[in-house]
Amino acid sequence: MTVVKPDTLRRASAVALFAVTIATIGLMWMPDFRVTALPELGAFVLAAAWLIAYLAGAERLRLSPVLVPVVAAALWPILQLAIGATIYRWATLLAALYWAAGAAVVFTGLQIFRDAALRTVYLRALVVAGFVVAIIAPLQLYTSDGKIYWLFETKYSNVAMGPFLYANQYAAFIELLLPVALTGVFTDRTGWRTFHGLAAAVMYASVIASASRSGFLLTTIEVLFVPLLAAKRSGIGWRQLASPAAMLLVMIVVLAFAVGPQKLASKILQKDPYAGRREYTESSLRMIRDNPLMGVGMGNWSAAYPAYATFDEGWFANQAHDDWAQWAAEGGLPFALLMLSVAALSFRGAFRTGWGMGVAVVFLQCFIDYPIQRMGVAVVFFSLISAIAKPRERGKAGGIVSDWSLARVRYE
Repeated sequence: MTVVKPDTLRRASAVALFAVTIATIGLMWMPDFRVTALPELGAFVLAAAWLIAYLAGAERLRLSPVLVPVVAAALWPILQLAIGATIYRWATLLAALYWAAGAAVVFTGLQIFRDAALRTVYLRALVVAGFVVAIIAPLQLYTSDGKIYWLFETKYSNVAMGPFLYANQYAAFIELLLPVALTGVFTDRTGWRTFHGLAAAVMYASVIASASRSGFLLTTIEVLFVPLLAAKRSGIGWRQLASPAAMLLVMIVVLAFAVGPQKLASKILQKDPYAGRREYTESSLRMIRDNPLMGVGMGNWSAAYPAYATFDEGWFANQAHDDWAQWAAEGGLPFALLMLSVAALSFRGAFRTGWGMGVAVVFLQCFIDYPIQRMGVAVVFFSLISAIAKPRERGKAGGIVSDWSLARVRYE
């Protein structure tokens, strides 16, 4: 039987994952269930391909400690369905597909990104995609007359940033990619350095145009902190750091003033910027108090919220605007602990790599919003979790590692 060579499978998987990611981001504005099903099906197919290759003896599987809580999180809604610990089974079934797809992306990413050269190409491709979206998004916002891509009318399209109908989710997308571009400015030894600087400046300016307060704060932290990490990791001295830093600063200032900070400034100066979110979080805490072990069922926060609401602002409350509270409300405290484990392991990889700081930043944004609830952002998020992971190779030919202390594979 002819088996696909590992390198061929790895490259094909990288191309397929990137294609699915771009397609999902490009269609994020569409409410159709198929837009969500596309990346989920793609993730399942890719994971299955690697499992088949392993069973056929064609490749060894690379695993990482982060895969344990990610897989457990994917199994949790299935357990809720099995024991009836959900108030609405359909929503929990959809959540099960979402988390299973996330686990499949992490698993597939671990296999792809063991190849450092391929990982570098993949990250550059993501930055290119982010750069294109960051150009389109402000132009569309200012000139499209409320249409997605200047063509399609949809709800909230008057505030859409490209295909993103919610400014904070757009900001989360940029938060994930901005550290990759920033690191390239200070460490890349090729002609990509100038491009990374331009991409970083355009991305940061586009977040200002989006008027996302949390996005502006978190991307500003990235702009200030990531270059220092990059310089430290690559051994760049202060004099060497000054030139690319000055170039980046000039581009950021010029583009920031070009997009106009007035709308963002008015939002920052609001008397109580946490109004509404505070009440949602308080309601979530009451849900947790009533269902601390199993929660109300994954995907069911909006269904449970009316029974715990303390005010009515006249809008449908779709999310808690605090993913940590929502995870605990929907999945109980055990699920929140699983996500805390994923975050803790991801923070280690984020600081170790520098370019992976976006994952840590998005976990922080989860305290005040729901940045990864849509698959377009989630696919990038989960793929970067696998990229910054530190896999361990299997102990002997053909087997899967059973001891995390075996031979290490460093991707720096």
